[in-house]
Amino acid sequence: MKIEKNLTSGPIATQIIKLSFPIIGTSFIQMAYNLTDVVWLGRTGSATITAATTAGFFMWLMMSLFYTTKLGAETLVAQSVGKKDFSTARQAAENALTIGLSASFIINFLIIVFADSLLNFFKLEPEVMVKAVHYLRIVSIGMCFAVLNPVMSSVYLGFGNSKTPFYINSIGLIVNMVLDPILIFGLWFIPELGIKGAAIATMMSNILVFSIFLFKLKSPESVLPRLKLFVSLRIKIVKRILRIGIPVAIGHMSFCIFSMCIARIVSAYGTIPLGVQNVGASIEALSWNTALGFSTALAAFTGQNYGARKYDRIKQGYYVILFLSISLGLIATIVFFFFGKQLFSLFSNEQEMIVTGALYLKILAVSQIFMCIEITSAGGFYGLGKTKQPSFTSFLFTGLRIPAALLVINFTTYTYDGIWWCISISSLFKGVIVAGLYFLTLRKLDEKFRY
Repeated sequence: MKIEKNLTSGPIATQIIKLSFPIIGTSFIQMAYNLTDVVWLGRTGSATITAATTAGFFMWLMMSLFYTTKLGAETLVAQSVGKKDFSTARQAAENALTIGLSASFIINFLIIVFADSLLNFFKLEPEVMVKAVHYLRIVSIGMCFAVLNPVMSSVYLGFGNSKTPFYINSIGLIVNMVLDPILIFGLWFIPELGIKGAAIATMMSNILVFSIFLFKLKSPESVLPRLKLFVSLRIKIVKRILRIGIPVAIGHMSFCIFSMCIARIVSAYGTIPLGVQNVGASIEALSWNTALGFSTALAAFTGQNYGARKYDRIKQGYYVILFLSISLGLIATIVFFFFGKQLFSLFSNEQEMIVTGALYLKILAVSQIFMCIEITSAGGFYGLGKTKQPSFTSFLFTGLRIPAALLVINFTTYTYDGIWWCISISSLFKGVIVAGLYFLTLRKLDEKFRY
């Protein structure tokens, strides 16, 4: 057993950048699963694309729930590796996998059984509803495995290895990209399956990625040789995983639920605005997932150095990530503001959807820098095992979007565009507050380590 990359010594900027890029690549791959479906399904009409993106809310909700095990494992493994306590690293990984696998079977069963009732929340048109139910039920089958893939990735990240998860997830994406058009439109003896084909492609890809991860982690050469999926739970380790992971999971789940409520409000204006918001969120994921890559790298870097009690490196690492996140937000702002129509034309050939989509991206462009700052600063908190501050801030200001949206559409002349302004402005506040809280935390750490 060895540390793949020791992040407690050596050039900070170089280490963070090298660690970040494969993580960003992995984030883009996970995002590309949905985008691939959206791109191909967009050629079959707005009803199909709205169905898939609406059903995707429940996949998002489930992945958010399992941030508990992902982040708990990632933080504990990284901190244990920094201390060179490999026994605790193994226990954290195996307990997180056991919790994740057990819970995923139960939750996926409930999603499959109650798919109709869940999707009724959005009051979809009959044609959209039928397609969404088919998509949700099929994709759910593979989600039992998909929720464990981030946990397995986090084991490698804790050991400073971000390349292996990237390579494994790349294989899954390639398979999904090949299967999508074949199963959606049919080829040779394969019938045209439409939205069901997109769901089957995603399901098969998730199962493949899980199988490769499992094979790699069980091999004698892995970072934790012969890792087990099922173990007897250790209460002390489980408590630490839950203490770290639950606030983040609540933050991500509430973000998803609040977004579903916003989508429900927007749906009153028709299929086009709802489809635009759903597709627009997928486009915004370009900057969101890049920032998430920086955040995950910062969490691993901070975790190892916190375990090794190297405060100066924690602080310098944050400054590097902060610069990268601001640069990323600036690029996203320019692209979204000036090239919105071109971006949306990749996902739809309906002129009304393209024009409305360009408006959505212009409004969201205002908050891109602050959104990136919020996400990356949260990574610093996660590496320290202090997850409550960023999670509460996200919960509060994302939740305020709902009453703000209702006030705007009922007491002003704005319609769905006013709702989108509420989203953008709340992101601005979150970025400023989370960064400010992290600077205060760094100051307290300085005093603690110095005295």
